[in-house]
Amino acid sequence: MTPIYCTADQLSKLFRVDYSTMLDILHKDAELDPEIKKLNRYLLSKVVQLHKTTVDPMEIDLATQFVNLYEVQEILNAELGPMVYSTVLRKAAKGEIPALKFGDTYRVPVNALFNRLQNAAISYNRKK
Repeated sequence: MTPIYCTADQLSKLFRVDYSTMLDILHKDAELDPEIKKLNRYLLSKVVQLHKTTVDPMEIDLATQFVNLYEVQEILNAELGPMVYSTVLRKAAKGEIPALKFGDTYRVPVNALFNRLQNAAISYNRKK
């Protein structure tokens, strides 16, 4: 796969994160891993690697759609039944829901979420 280099603005729009927040995060990432930045562009695969919450590989490109945890909650409510936000947050933090964490925000790739749902990899025990 050809490496994809993105500007901070492109990454901000892709992950739906405020530009200044994304820029701060990318500067910290560049300090941790200097290979992430090349000529004011950032290697998308390295950004994903640094911020993913699951050990599973994530295939992300510029066409990938992301949702926040409130939108994930709506999807899971429709697919699995009522689920509170704190449960969704806990599952994202533990990696059961594939997510990327930027600061205190999580973004979930829609295709990975539906793959997990299709494979019944997201468990949920409803209280009776």
